[in-house]
Amino acid sequence: MITYSKKGLRVAEAYYDEPAIQSGADVLRCLNYAQPIHGANSQVFHTIHVDLSLTPEEILAQMKPSTRSDVRRAERDGVRCEATAQPDNRWLDEFFAFFEQFASGKGLPSPNRDRITGMRDAGILDLSRALDADGNVLVWHCQYGAQARIRQLHSASLFRHTPDKDRARLISRANRYHHYCDMLRFRESGYAIFDFGGWYAGKDDVEKLRINEFKESFGGQVVRVFNTDRGLTVKGVLAVYARQALDRLRGER
Repeated sequence: MITYSKKGLRVAEAYYDEPAIQSGADVLRCLNYAQPIHGANSQVFHTIHVDLSLTPEEILAQMKPSTRSDVRRAERDGVRCEATAQPDNRWLDEFFAFFEQFASGKGLPSPNRDRITGMRDAGILDLSRALDADGNVLVWHCQYGAQARIRQLHSASLFRHTPDKDRARLISRANRYHHYCDMLRFRESGYAIFDFGGWYAGKDDVEKLRINEFKESFGGQVVRVFNTDRGLTVKGVLAVYARQALDRLRGER
């Protein structure tokens, strides 16, 4: 469990059914819980879980043939992966700088640095990156682990920023290989489940459906979990109500 600041609120965040301590925060967030929380407004969230109790060969075998081929070719290309479960400020700075480039090309917001630093300070943050044969960084992954599960939080690559199609294909292959290397590393670290961090249950958003297809290509199973925001102070209650109203409005559009 961590605490961090967001838009003037103090947020406490708990994961995967861990006991939630309701003190010192305006909002309590309970993420990826197996059941809705009694007395709170829990929202259904879909994601993909990959079983890390499988052997490395079985993890690879459940991927789609094209993904397996990309994984093997990336290794032949000389792609290598680096990772740390104890990222220092240099690793964090390099991740955020890379993500800013990625986000600017897709119109995405920057990740909450206070939140990610809170995960690092709590010992649950993992950062990894894929590099080409010359040592240039191609992809970054950011994830957090709790309760024998590890969840992807951010994945960033710049393949859409390059006009060189061969380079773009290399980056795409490197990302797939990167995921496979992450899964094997998490398996060795004792995690039981790799959580892809979301799966779009709708049918209209073409970009989200494309992301679904990418995640599904690694095998795994679509599961339903629950996320809950609970206001603990007057300010927190008002913020949760405002967020729920905005979510309903977006759902009506």
